Amino acid sequence: MTPFPSLEQVEANPSLVSDPEPLIPEVLDPLPDDDRASFSLTPDPTPTPLRAADLQPLVDRFVEEKGINCVEDTQRLSATALTRFVDYWLRPGRGIPYSVDLIVGFRDFLKAEKLAVKTQELYLSVVRSFGTWLKTAGVTAWNPAQQVRGPKTKEGFRKQPLSVEQVETLLASMDESTSEGVRNKTIIYLLLKTGMREIELVRANVEDYQTTPDGQILRVQGKGRHDRTEFVVILPEVQVWLERYLVSQPRLKGEEPLFLTLGKRKGHRLSPRTVRGIICTALKVAQLKKPVITGHSLRHTAATMSLNNGAPATAVRDMLRHASLKQTNIYVHTLNRVTDGGERFITQY
Repeated sequence: MTPFPSLEQVEANPSLVSDPEPLIPEVLDPLPDDDRASFSLTPDPTPTPLRAADLQPLVDRFVEEKGINCVEDTQRLSATALTRFVDYWLRPGRGIPYSVDLIVGFRDFLKAEKLAVKTQELYLSVVRSFGTWLKTAGVTAWNPAQQVRGPKTKEGFRKQPLSVEQVETLLASMDESTSEGVRNKTIIYLLLKTGMREIELVRANVEDYQTTPDGQILRVQGKGRHDRTEFVVILPEVQVWLERYLVSQPRLKGEEPLFLTLGKRKGHRLSPRTVRGIICTALKVAQLKKPVITGHSLRHTAATMSLNNGAPATAVRDMLRHASLKQTNIYVHTLNRVTDGGERFITQY
């Protein structure tokens, strides 16, 4: 057996080695600069940190791609939330990297701005979605927003429903002498009797008001939906007001909006902001406006009245188009909390 040559022998006589070129070099020759961008022996597991110059194009891509699978209002919310986030992040002198500290700072910034808790939750939810998208796209290695809790909230409702007496006061105080007054009263009565969301009412078209063998319905495009597969039941007392309103607007038909602007900008679809303004004005005229009574109180009123009159929770869930019975049971719990509260059993003193 021929012994392996020693290192000194190989250095003195390289021919002693049958293959002086190693099959796999331990170190590759440096690549030309032009090739480095398109080739690497092992991919870098840590993506390049986000740069300010790259941020806005990424936000635009995210909002555009998200818009494919969401309604216009959701897309607008995403754009607004991320605009606030980018403005906060890139404010001169801040210089915070994309990290948990950045997200916590943004959360505290929203709180300091005294935005509604629900708005803070929505904005942080969009930032989390953006972080997930960045990670999936390989732009970042992780999503720090997933590590940050939103503002603390309790399960329940921040707004109160109206009582029967308050509903009667509200409706009796509304003007019916003009076409605008008829429209506004129809809107409020419809919300009180069906529990529709303001956005659903805004999206309604004339053709969505339909007759079935069992009565009248109004098809609705629910929150986050693209179609009108759901509906609310229009009882005869509501139908009277809808018909009266439609008679006052004889040119309305087909795919046109059910509720239009009047006055100087006549003929446009109402916006959610306008509907909230109509409700707010009516509540003020009736001297019912309070921090806990707003436009959303009309939806709470419909649910509360329905449950008080014996409707099953499942029927109320379908009326409100809740995703799960758990949401509807909050109404049940709130009612039971008042009528069957533990305080009522303290009779010893």
